[in-house]
Amino acid sequence: MKSLIRILLALGLVLLASCKTKDPVIVTVGDSKLRQSQIYTYAPDWDSWGDDERILFLQHWIDEELVYQQAVKNGALKDSALIRLLERTTRKIVADYYMQSFLDTMIVSDVEKIDFYHKNTNLYLNGKTTVSGAILTFADWKSAVQYYKEFKNTKFESIPPNHRLVKRMREFDGVDRTPDPCMIPSIRKVVVGRVTPMKVCDGAAKIAVVTNRLDSADARPLDEVIEDVSMQAWMEHQNNVLKRLMDEWKTGIPIITKMNVLSEKEK
Repeated sequence: MKSLIRILLALGLVLLASCKTKDPVIVTVGDSKLRQSQIYTYAPDWDSWGDDERILFLQHWIDEELVYQQAVKNGALKDSALIRLLERTTRKIVADYYMQSFLDTMIVSDVEKIDFYHKNTNLYLNGKTTVSGAILTFADWKSAVQYYKEFKNTKFESIPPNHRLVKRMREFDGVDRTPDPCMIPSIRKVVVGRVTPMKVCDGAAKIAVVTNRLDSADARPLDEVIEDVSMQAWMEHQNNVLKRLMDEWKTGIPIITKMNVLSEKEK
């Protein structure tokens, strides 16, 4: 019997593949018919499935339809408990579907995202002090002195560009401990944006520059947390819109309660 069903289902698949302009009946169980258009409604990924997956889906539909028809035949739709369950389920599905129609059209602007970020910077604290910058190494002391004189009054907001006097540059980004204890004894006390006086460390003339420091209580930059900000801002936007809608609907529909639902102890 199962082999016969699989053969019939396979024939149905051939029919489904060959009929492009019609809406053919693929499976019939009693008076119930499963059409091509319904298959795409139930299984949107149908076209990407192989024959085994499609046959399994059709077999499941047949089994479910057989049980449903037996249930109806035996009066299940007249059962009071089932009727109440269907009413509650329908009520929830309709309400959820209607509210989803509002959610699907909600768009959070960049202004709202930025506003949420600034109002909730406590959610994005760095948690620890970190620094970014570079350690510059020179071929000799004279080159280091010359470089320092040239750039000692420069305010660096990013890594210094390549320079003929610099033999080697080692960058560091977002480290929570000093990248060079000799040049930067404390990341909390170093001056941000200015080159340090030259020193001989590890046998070489060096200069350090910290271009950025985030203290533990500082908020992380917006571009680092934009995904979470976008999600949180959308949720806030959603809650505000839904609250506004509920308030509007409550003013348009009378709501009266007469039953005392609180016990004497809770009053």
